[in-house]
Amino acid sequence: MAAVACVPLLAGCAGGGVAAQDSVEADPAFVVRVLPTRPGLDIAGPEVKTGSGEFDTATLGKSIPGLAEGAKDGGLRAAATRTWTGPGGARLVAVASLWDDSEPARAIGGQVVKAAVPGGTPWTPRQYGGSQGYRSDTARALNVVAGKVSLLVIAGGPIDDEAVLRTVDLMRKATNGDDLEGPVSGG
Repeated sequence: MAAVACVPLLAGCAGGGVAAQDSVEADPAFVVRVLPTRPGLDIAGPEVKTGSGEFDTATLGKSIPGLAEGAKDGGLRAAATRTWTGPGGARLVAVASLWDDSEPARAIGGQVVKAAVPGGTPWTPRQYGGSQGYRSDTARALNVVAGKVSLLVIAGGPIDDEAVLRTVDLMRKATNGDDLEGPVSGG
């Protein structure tokens, strides 16, 4: 399965440039399945595949008016989530979604991060310029788009920025077909 998922990734990256970057695609289930479990957290089950009709519930655990319809209209092709939990209410949710185009991936991802951290403040980590994030004292959410793939991490409880950034970095590496054991993005 991994070899099949990497073929379009490498083809999408060949040649470089904006057109090649915008054409990156990946299997969302593969992207979340290969993520390791962070120290102190436990896997809350296998990855969950979802479509546009259940996108809001699968991602946020609740229905958000207009979000599922926006995902459908925006060209959501596939999505998958994976959840980890830990002591003190720790919860980390990784969401990968494949879209027809990068713009809806950004727009819908932006709506999700804002809904995930009500009352939060905008957050754009320097190593992910152009990303969309929100954070508060008890929650954080970050959406990074790689080609046609939205990489979204939602965290609650005692999970810090570094855990969110590391998870996004590993998701980006899986999307691009890179070695997950290599160094993380510099910040």
